[in-house]
Amino acid sequence: MSVAPPARSAGPDRRRHRVHAGSYVATGERALLRVGAFVRERFHASPVSRPKSSEHDRVTEADGLAEDMIRRELLTAHPASVVVGEERGTHGTGRVRWYVDPIDGTYNFARGIPLFCLSLGVVLDGTVLGGCVYDPIRDEMFTASEGVLRVNGATATRRGQGPPMLLTDLPPCRSWAAGPTDAVTAALDGCDIRRIGSSALALAWVAAGRADLAANANVYAWDVAGGQALVTAAGGGYTGLPDERLRTDRQGGFVAWGPGHGERAQRLADALRPTLATA
Repeated sequence: MSVAPPARSAGPDRRRHRVHAGSYVATGERALLRVGAFVRERFHASPVSRPKSSEHDRVTEADGLAEDMIRRELLTAHPASVVVGEERGTHGTGRVRWYVDPIDGTYNFARGIPLFCLSLGVVLDGTVLGGCVYDPIRDEMFTASEGVLRVNGATATRRGQGPPMLLTDLPPCRSWAAGPTDAVTAALDGCDIRRIGSSALALAWVAAGRADLAANANVYAWDVAGGQALVTAAGGGYTGLPDERLRTDRQGGFVAWGPGHGERAQRLADALRPTLATA
């Protein structure tokens, strides 16, 4: 699969910002493609997982090795930047920050379920500029740069027949012992629900029009920064919960939606926000 070149700027007043974003996203795309081949090989070699923060939060040796490889590529190409990874923490200095999840959906990965991906988001001074999500099993690269979503270098085609499809892992395994609130249940009414175990992949599929909404809790910045860029580039929306900050110090949540599903997404976000604010 070839790597698509950055799109040209639409005007001189934003040229410097746009070229900057496109260059970083292209670097991220190349890194995820190369490291994705390694992750794919490890998947077929039956990796072993172990608990990390809890029994339900799993990690494999491949997670850390993949993050090391991604970080080296990013900092070699852009030494004046910062890589914030799920497994290895923060490295580097600069205004641009990369939020990297080397394998989002690790438990699927370890159990032989082909629903996982590599994800990164490019953030400048707290603003998400672009991102990449790579599915190494299907060889699908989702990228967002300069407000344009591409899947394997081409424009995505939305598929919208039927009831609204929601991708969610709610309620999370290690909280909400009493189950979702009545408000959450009401907001979900009428949705066809899928639980896939990867927030980044869920966001990529919403961006590409394969699903209409995605919502999750227990996420950090590296889980969602890349996917947030994809959804907004596709003309959809993204709301962080309980607030819009990309957090690495505590877990949060999100609701994302494709075009035409903003009203339902807002109801779901309003229902989830009080629960996540106290989580």
